[in-house]
Amino acid sequence: MSGLPSFRRVMQGYAVPLLLLCFLLLVTGIVRAQGSYSVLDSRVTYHANGLPLPTVLKEIRTITKLRFTYNNDLVRKGPAVTVDQKNGTLRELLKRVLANSGLEFIEDLGGVVIYAEKPASANEKISEKDVAFRVLGQVYTVDGEPLAGATVQVLGSRDGTTTAIDGVFSLWMKEHQQFRVSMLGMKTVVRTVTRAEAEKVFMKIKLDTAAQAISEVVVNGYQKIDARMSTAAVFTLTAAEALQPGQMSIDKMLQGKVPGLMIINSSGSVNARPTIRMRGTSTFVGNASPLWVIDDVVRPDPVDISATQLNNVVSDAQSGDFSLLGGAISGLNPYDIEKITFLKDAAATAIYGVRAANGVIVVTTKRGKAGPMQVSYNTSLSFQQRPSYSNLNLMNSQQRVQLSRELYADGLLQNSNNGLSENISYEGLMQALNARRITESQFKTAVGKLQTNNTDWFKVLFRNAFNMTHGVSMGGGAGKTTYYGSISYSDGKGAAQLDGNKRYTADLAVHADATKRLTVDFKLMGNYSESKGYYPGVNPLNYALQTSRILDPSLTYPVNVSGMGVLPKPPPITFNMLNELAQTENNSSIRSLIVGLGLSYKITKGLVFRNTSSAITDAAESMQAAYEGSKSVSDRRGWDLAYMPNDKQVAGSALPYGGLAVIANQNVLTLNTRNMLEYNTGLFKDRDQFIASAGVEINSSQIKGLSITQPGYFPDRGMSFYPSPGSQFALGRTTLTRALTNTLSMFGTATYSLNSRYVFSATVRTDGSNRFGQYSNAKFLPNFGLAGKWNVTNESWLQTSRIFSGLDLRATFGTQGNVVTAVGPELIASYLPVAKDNYNQVTGIPLLGIKSLPYPDLRWEKTYQWNFGVDLSLFDRRLSVNADYYMKRSKDLIVNRILPYEYGMSDMYKNAGTLTNQGLELHLGVEVLRGKNVNLSLSFINSKNFNQIGANDFQNNYADYLNGRAFVPGRPISGFYSYIYTGLNGTNGVPTFRNPDGKTQKDDPTTFLVYSGQMQPVFNGSFSMSFRYKSFSTTADFYYALGSHKRLNPLTTQVQAMDGVPTPFTNVSRELINRWRKPGDEKTTNVPAIVDITTNTTFGDFPDNVYSAYNQSDLRVVNNSFMRCRSIRFDYTLSQQVVRRIGVKGISTGLFINNLFTVASSKLHGQDPEIDGVGTTALPITRQYGFNMNVNF
Repeated sequence: MSGLPSFRRVMQGYAVPLLLLCFLLLVTGIVRAQGSYSVLDSRVTYHANGLPLPTVLKEIRTITKLRFTYNNDLVRKGPAVTVDQKNGTLRELLKRVLANSGLEFIEDLGGVVIYAEKPASANEKISEKDVAFRVLGQVYTVDGEPLAGATVQVLGSRDGTTTAIDGVFSLWMKEHQQFRVSMLGMKTVVRTVTRAEAEKVFMKIKLDTAAQAISEVVVNGYQKIDARMSTAAVFTLTAAEALQPGQMSIDKMLQGKVPGLMIINSSGSVNARPTIRMRGTSTFVGNASPLWVIDDVVRPDPVDISATQLNNVVSDAQSGDFSLLGGAISGLNPYDIEKITFLKDAAATAIYGVRAANGVIVVTTKRGKAGPMQVSYNTSLSFQQRPSYSNLNLMNSQQRVQLSRELYADGLLQNSNNGLSENISYEGLMQALNARRITESQFKTAVGKLQTNNTDWFKVLFRNAFNMTHGVSMGGGAGKTTYYGSISYSDGKGAAQLDGNKRYTADLAVHADATKRLTVDFKLMGNYSESKGYYPGVNPLNYALQTSRILDPSLTYPVNVSGMGVLPKPPPITFNMLNELAQTENNSSIRSLIVGLGLSYKITKGLVFRNTSSAITDAAESMQAAYEGSKSVSDRRGWDLAYMPNDKQVAGSALPYGGLAVIANQNVLTLNTRNMLEYNTGLFKDRDQFIASAGVEINSSQIKGLSITQPGYFPDRGMSFYPSPGSQFALGRTTLTRALTNTLSMFGTATYSLNSRYVFSATVRTDGSNRFGQYSNAKFLPNFGLAGKWNVTNESWLQTSRIFSGLDLRATFGTQGNVVTAVGPELIASYLPVAKDNYNQVTGIPLLGIKSLPYPDLRWEKTYQWNFGVDLSLFDRRLSVNADYYMKRSKDLIVNRILPYEYGMSDMYKNAGTLTNQGLELHLGVEVLRGKNVNLSLSFINSKNFNQIGANDFQNNYADYLNGRAFVPGRPISGFYSYIYTGLNGTNGVPTFRNPDGKTQKDDPTTFLVYSGQMQPVFNGSFSMSFRYKSFSTTADFYYALGSHKRLNPLTTQVQAMDGVPTPFTNVSRELINRWRKPGDEKTTNVPAIVDITTNTTFGDFPDNVYSAYNQSDLRVVNNSFMRCRSIRFDYTLSQQVVRRIGVKGISTGLFINNLFTVASSKLHGQDPEIDGVGTTALPITRQYGFNMNVNF
């Protein structure tokens, strides 16, 4: 049996072919199963007693939900009906209902047609023009797409029908009668048809878009602007373009799909929020993420997470508190989205004032459409593939044992585990052999077992995870009211075993034309999500990469000496990863509710009053706990749980019994109301158009939080707490958080279109907030935007061109503001934690600690932005180009300045920073093939952003320069520095570096460190291909990021001792096989020697030793440019013949593969270029296979 491949390995190799086979069998089975089905064979239960025939037919139509076509005049003449049928066929029921009526019925196009059997009297001569005949036809758009739900009505009669899902209709009418085809938002068509035409021709009726719906509409959250009147730099995605099956949140789906928008998925966790930047970064300490707006309502983050954490390129998605919870739109069901509009320049974002320095993303959700209720069900089923060692440059068990053997043979002492006695590693077995605790034979047997263990930690700690999403939506409307509602459930699991998220959403939107002047929009959106992750310090990826594969997963091994100061000292602290996972937890949940109300009142012609009000409430809970059996608690306690301490040890322990839990909750209430007048009129006989608006907005946000650190936690005793007095004093903490932000804003806009060719617009907004200065000149900050556009297409000399389909030139200038909520005009102080040293020794009064200095004169951050753009389409829009160049200059940026000791504070904030961003954006679309059955299109999106830090008062330390957090004038955001590697010491193989000469250079790290590039990409974009043949389509999306650099993973992880010898249980890079071992090797290798504590490894006056410096040297920096195949999809739409037999209106299915492969530098040795790797809490981005389906009822 050992020679046979495992079932899992076989399934991994054939996963995609099996999914394709199942997909084809599903489609084939549906066709075969439904091949002989007739709607007349459906089962019906019905009772009527003396009811008119028209009423009976109407009730049967309601029960069966089928289309009935008949002449009302004939049906009204039928006798009253008395019938009682239980679970009979529709065929039997209609025979009984139409008995003695002179009417017959047939099945037609999935519906029922009722017609006259014969003339009422054989002697009565009937003219041919009075005999009805059947008209068959199809209604479709100008693009050739069938139109479902269009109304087909015989003029002068009550006879009519609606088109099926494929646009087909069947209608009975008489000679020379006319019929009308109409649909909301489309131009009405009236046709006359003769009997001869009806018998020979299958009518094709084309409906064009109505005049008021011809133009595309740009939604900016305040107004709906005709695209021809829009002058700003905006980009719009439809839901179909944005959706990516397998992803739970819309923000992760947007990577590479929008010019100027950079998204870094820096973790593969289902709970991780991506880093999002629109046109670079415009702040140092504030939140650099764009503003989200959902249906005209600004959506803040559901929990208050510090800007430092949000701005970190490495998404610390597992680190604690509420970081497991997503961002502003994590609770939004992506399938509820209609379209997304991205506002990028100052002209577009100025209307949002100080909240829009980083751009605005406006989400428009679906609304109901007039007509019968449409029900839709969608699902996505997928599994996430676990990572493996296949591409990683790490040692296997045999190589790791050989390394230990060589280290022992070279006479190197192993001091990192000094005092830790064990016999489960090569070093421990060697010690046991030398102490004669085991025999030579036992030693060889144990070492042989170590060499063959080869534990797959990825298999132990990760999984092939199953994910699913289900959603049901319904929409419709009658008269003046439309509605849309949906519910959804998502269960997402990451490849890591404890990584998971469950989300429930509900959405309701109602639109009503209350009167001819007043319209009302009501919105209710709620969601609840539960997130599960890892306790801080417990990371499965780090463990899989850093832990030797010689270890058996069930073994417990010593890791550090007890820190207990009481004698006798307890035994060493031990560790087992599976136990640590079982003895820790990190869970979060959030409940969110959004209530919105929009009113629109037409005061007079062209003048409209609008009110938009909303209330948003978010309630978040989080619990992180380490149980008493975990290493985390053992370190605090001073001994392992199995150890029996004496009374002195118990008295001297900070946590003698029980675990430690951190419980937090936060409630956020955001209220907003906006009143606006809008005026729209035509001038000079409608040659020109003028639009103006003015309004006032009031916003209030209140945050209430509570965080409790409580020792003595016993989850197995009803989740109770029994802290000792000492542990409560040492570890117990309670923190209350209160924050209130009130904002008053006034705004105005004006747009003038001259002869439909030249458009000019202006926007101004001023904001005042209690969060900023007490002085009037700082309370209110005006932001403005000016823009102009030349619609070259409308010039007479271009209208006759067969090449140009559209050409617009745009130019904008404006300002954007930003508010840093971490500071305010008042002093914030709090009592220090209960401790002996935190009381005045004379008065006994508790001491105050200053949390934040008062900043009464702190100003808003301000950004000036220029934008020049062109929109071009050629050859009947087969080729489209959208290009923009922008320049942003930010000033008065808040910086953190170090203070002298005598100030009593370590640092303070001040307006002293400048930053410049400039870039190019390009979107190129090519429709290679365009036909009714075949379509091939290509899309290219490219964005380049170059940012440069100006003069500022930041005082950076060595760590800031090395990890990319230094703000250095002339360098970009995320730029990092490295030690300059100068080679290996020819005597001992220790790495050497350029050292500073004198104190002057030592005070300026840039004189002896070398600039290594930036962590964020300079250039990013995507290209995609979409191909359709009839009902089959396939799409492939590729994302690339160029110009970034990153450090390679360390050769080995240094623990405790400051030497280069790896601990017995640490895995290392295979590069160490080619390390320096003897003089002369420095000529052929750059891998340093492994030395022990007897060799001096200090590095001058720096805190790093030479091995830490080696890992942070320029030698260990590689180009991080990469390309990732984000998604490949195969979709199929079932034919109408099939879906009608099933009894639904449409079915589309598909297969998809996400993250299929990545092309990157071979020097990365399997490191994912998008995540930071070892040393962070990021989880790997792995391949995902899935199936999705959508059914319309």
